[in-house]
Amino acid sequence: MAANNDKTTEEACGYVLGEDGLATWSDTHADAWIGMLETHKQLTRALDAELEAEHGLSLSAAECLGRLAAADGRALKLSLLAEATGLSLSRISRIVDTLEGRGLVERRAGASDGRVVEARLTDEGLALIRRAQASHFAAVQERFFAQLSGAEIETLAAVFARFAPRAAEACDSGAG
Repeated sequence: MAANNDKTTEEACGYVLGEDGLATWSDTHADAWIGMLETHKQLTRALDAELEAEHGLSLSAAECLGRLAAADGRALKLSLLAEATGLSLSRISRIVDTLEGRGLVERRAGASDGRVVEARLTDEGLALIRRAQASHFAAVQERFFAQLSGAEIETLAAVFARFAPRAAEACDSGAG
């Protein structure tokens, strides 16, 4: 009877606590959760390496350039760039330092408040992000979307939309 109760609990919440106090996922929940984490890890590592090798950009740097390209005047306050990317302001500052050193962005005082620092995409940065996005989107298509049926893509879109409503709308551009 206890095994039956454990199975019911496992199916209802996806995990059970063993007598040793350690939690164990059900097989289905483990496949879903660990599969998502491993897929994300493998894809981001491969895509990051490809962007770095081909364009000298990390995924985060490419996302920053893409967001700047899509912004009005190709410029954003560093704080807004950090918020949009989900990165810390110090991380964004380091990325912008690197991009600025390559002539891809320039820092400037904010138009409405001189205390605010903005990053502005240069023409060279715009040209690079156009090339980088083209190759990156093709790599995502090959490594991810080509492995799925249309129905599976629709299912994933519906599932992930519950966790990040309107995420696609909020992402004006970026590495994707």
